[in-house]
Amino acid sequence: MRFFLGLIGSLAAVALIVGCAVHQRSTEGRVLGAGVEDGAWASPAEVAWLGKLGAWDTRLLRGLQTAARVESTPALADKLMHRDGRTMVLHARALEPAGSCHSDLTTGVGSAPTVRLQRAYDTLRAACAHLQRFHNAITFAVSHRHASKFDEARQQAKRAAAVLLQADQMLPPGEVRALPVIAGKAEQSRIEPRFGRIASRLAGKPIEVRCWSTGDWARLMREEGSYTNGKLGGPDTLGFAGLGGSRVNLGPTVCAGLVDLAYDHVRPVDDAGQLMLAAAIVTLSHEPQHSTGIAEEFVAECSAIQLANTTAIRLGASAAYAGPLVRTYWRHYGEELPAYRSADCREGGKLDLRHANSIWP
Repeated sequence: MRFFLGLIGSLAAVALIVGCAVHQRSTEGRVLGAGVEDGAWASPAEVAWLGKLGAWDTRLLRGLQTAARVESTPALADKLMHRDGRTMVLHARALEPAGSCHSDLTTGVGSAPTVRLQRAYDTLRAACAHLQRFHNAITFAVSHRHASKFDEARQQAKRAAAVLLQADQMLPPGEVRALPVIAGKAEQSRIEPRFGRIASRLAGKPIEVRCWSTGDWARLMREEGSYTNGKLGGPDTLGFAGLGGSRVNLGPTVCAGLVDLAYDHVRPVDDAGQLMLAAAIVTLSHEPQHSTGIAEEFVAECSAIQLANTTAIRLGASAAYAGPLVRTYWRHYGEELPAYRSADCREGGKLDLRHANSIWP
């Protein structure tokens, strides 16, 4: 999952005012005819600007996370509502980046270096207007226990989240390049229609799946690494999607495995080959979970593994082959990063989807 999306999730998690995350269909990249690509990758000046933008977002995100922690911890929330001095100062300081959003964006990031990034910059400025109104309303509401201000803050938070999502779907420039629609094996970056149909069914809305070539994936990771302040873009990144968006990006290793299964009918029988294929299938199942608005990686991952059996069958695997693939993946679940694991991810646990075709270890 990527960037402002953590911000949107945190904005939604400021428990006193926000009831739910914003789910909105994003603006998709343009589609061209087969074999055609269009749009330049980010220039050095644009990459540098994206880095400043990532640092700005990180400060804003950390503040909102701290405010959310105060409001979601019963003991701290009680102190906040009883106007405990230290707790009120902690909460107010956490919300300061929302209050200074516009000035921080103007001085810390600066105007877009190119015309094509100007629209995103203008959209961020519009989001800042809502964030500052949100800041003023929630601050007044907490200080004066003013119910109508809580309602105002809730509305401004929802509007800010929606506008931030619009801005995110415009960035970085490499990700929104126009790509051709090509089904099956291809060396170039493309929009993969079959994978898109599967992802759309998983998300319950139209999803565009982009398969990136090896060279383009490295370029994209460079842009994303700068844009997310290092949160994304490492060599182990298999794919990513925006929270509430409608675009899923898959790396070349993932797409190669899915193409082998769906089009070339390759069925590895060795443990290493099955694990790699299972990882590709789980990735295709995982990223659309973020498109539905799920922010937590451990929730998205647990859902993805439960849905992996169905995804494998939709890709052309038999039930007899799909089941062992998923079990292979489960055997390595304990090796995943802590953010992707949960003790509640078990049959009968809190994260059990109770899906008819789920495979459990």
